[in-house]
Amino acid sequence: MKDRTQRILTRFLSVNTFLTCEDLSKEFSISERTFRNELVVINNYLDENNYPSITTTRGKGMKLVLSDLEREKLLAKISDDKETDYLRPNERFLALLLDIADTTKTTLLYEMEEKLQVSKSTMDEDMRKLRQFLKEYAISVVSLPKQGIVLKGDERSIRSMLYDVINSLTDIDYLMGYRDIEAVNSFADQLVLDYMDANVLRLIGNLYDDVLEMSRVEINHVYRNQSILFLGIWVRRLQEGNTLSELSKVRAEIKEDPIRNFIDSICMEFDLYPSLNEIKYTTFTIESFNPKDMNNSFDWVTAQLLAIQLIDHVEKITKIPFSQREEDLYEGLYKHITGLLSRAKNDLQVFNPLKDTIKESYAEIYQAVNSFNKRIKDYIKKPLSEDEIGFLTVYFSTSASQIKQKEQYVYQAVVLCNHGISTGKLLAANLKEQFNIEIVAVLSSYELDFIDKLDVDLVFTTISIDFPRKPVLFLNPILRESDKKEINAFLLENSNKRRTVSKKLDATSLMQDILKLIVESGGTVTKESYQKVEETFKEHQLKINTREIQPMLQDILRDSNILLKQECKDWREVIAKAAQPLLEEDIIEERYIDAMIKSVEEYGPYIVVGKHLALAHARPEDGVNKLGVSVMTLKEPVNFGNPENDPVKIVFCLAAVDSYSHLNVMKNLIELINDEGRLDQLITSQDVSLFNQVLYGSEVIE
Repeated sequence: MKDRTQRILTRFLSVNTFLTCEDLSKEFSISERTFRNELVVINNYLDENNYPSITTTRGKGMKLVLSDLEREKLLAKISDDKETDYLRPNERFLALLLDIADTTKTTLLYEMEEKLQVSKSTMDEDMRKLRQFLKEYAISVVSLPKQGIVLKGDERSIRSMLYDVINSLTDIDYLMGYRDIEAVNSFADQLVLDYMDANVLRLIGNLYDDVLEMSRVEINHVYRNQSILFLGIWVRRLQEGNTLSELSKVRAEIKEDPIRNFIDSICMEFDLYPSLNEIKYTTFTIESFNPKDMNNSFDWVTAQLLAIQLIDHVEKITKIPFSQREEDLYEGLYKHITGLLSRAKNDLQVFNPLKDTIKESYAEIYQAVNSFNKRIKDYIKKPLSEDEIGFLTVYFSTSASQIKQKEQYVYQAVVLCNHGISTGKLLAANLKEQFNIEIVAVLSSYELDFIDKLDVDLVFTTISIDFPRKPVLFLNPILRESDKKEINAFLLENSNKRRTVSKKLDATSLMQDILKLIVESGGTVTKESYQKVEETFKEHQLKINTREIQPMLQDILRDSNILLKQECKDWREVIAKAAQPLLEEDIIEERYIDAMIKSVEEYGPYIVVGKHLALAHARPEDGVNKLGVSVMTLKEPVNFGNPENDPVKIVFCLAAVDSYSHLNVMKNLIELINDEGRLDQLITSQDVSLFNQVLYGSEVIE
């Protein structure tokens, strides 16, 4: 039985509910006509082996009625009956590429014809397609005496190419051992395991978990898998003697941190002695897989600007009030975009195994994110891939699901998912929204033992597990119509597990609404009135999340920190002079000014964020004592080296203590970037009073 036929039959064997032709054709990415042809093959197979056929019930769908024992026996049989097929074109492509990439042996085309059981003309066509594909990576295929066919190109490009190909043609969950080794797998998966060595991947995975989890690094299992795959390729290439050219210097600081310790542990495990250049390159690459704060000011503030603008953009297009869940949404997007920016600089694409399903299931949000592509392209100098758009869509989809949740939850459950933190949260949010299920935790397969310690009655999983102590339902990571039918049947079967859970008052949201009502009624929220409202809430034992109550620009920008019509000879003096008020008030230390200047020297004039406007900043750890802002206008404009936005006429200096407390300040600055009329009036203001009136006024002063 062929691979796809096996997988479709296995799908019927995994459920006890009805499945429809429409749902399954979408799930397996085939036409309904092709699916019906597969169904004929499956029913013939069932008949030949004395099993009942798959039956169709009008208005419900298709179902395979078997006992549990019959299901187990049939699953074992179809695994044994796997047909030995000729390789498909994509599988031949992969087999040919991996054979050429293996520098421990000689690849000769006439031998590959015999190995792949193809004619010379077919092999010639396969080689033509391979050469065409490799051009995108600036890699060529050459024939050398004694060495046979080999890849010629930059070693970094070869590694990235192998990573991209393996990601796109294989089931990465299977490669990483998330799926049972006895499960149905493709020829492509086996080809890669023959090349990569499953034991090497397993050892790297163990080191990843041991070193990074011990260091309390947040682990996203999509990024974990892809880090391990990249490192598996790295180890293989190094063991074969394929190293980076010392002429290709990597501009990255090498420092002691969990990622560097992880790379060192791999070198020790496999007895590798790479150059310092190799260590820098690989450490920086693996850092780019992690959606967390990066170590330079460029990614840090750029990610914040993009996250805020993206939320506003998607909200306007979809009309979904994402501002209701802005804190969680902003933080998730911000962390992901820092990794995205780093991957773009390192010319590395993350692979999203669920992108097609996300694109189909959340089409409106996906298109809204995609329409923001041009704005991000301005920073990364190339369009976002569909994989990255899919990841960003998941954050919004999760938030949208949470916004819709108004009912009490009557089931208590846990979600197991190895497709990534955000995908697990999205599944949890959909279960809450659509089925009144309270999800206590989202876990991975590594945390199976925690289920017994949680107060839950049901287990929803996207991975195959054996857990007899609680009812378990296997689901797709992105819910399909067939999954929803299975969930309803599962809940009905376990209706005795229902609980009543009362919702808690969101005091933070209530306080924000009260402050908004004061403003809408014509009042003004001053520092004193805000403190009185906060104290009143505390007196009534209502806990406020101060992280969500962010100060506005007017709360932290003092008159003494506004400098007008200053003269400066160059951009370095502009930064130093604009920061002086913050230095005098001990908001920053002298080294913070040095860090801001060094950052521009290293990364270019990225701080010029709008027409004639610069936002000087560095990292919080570079010498910030507390949150502060200063602003300076220039008597004569100064060039920073940004051809699109020079010359700079106004500069804000931001001193931030973390990545979230200045969120509203960033929003205020974005409003200025988009309001040229107000910006021009600020630049021409002669006194602080008029400057403040323009800066905080709701209308531009005529």
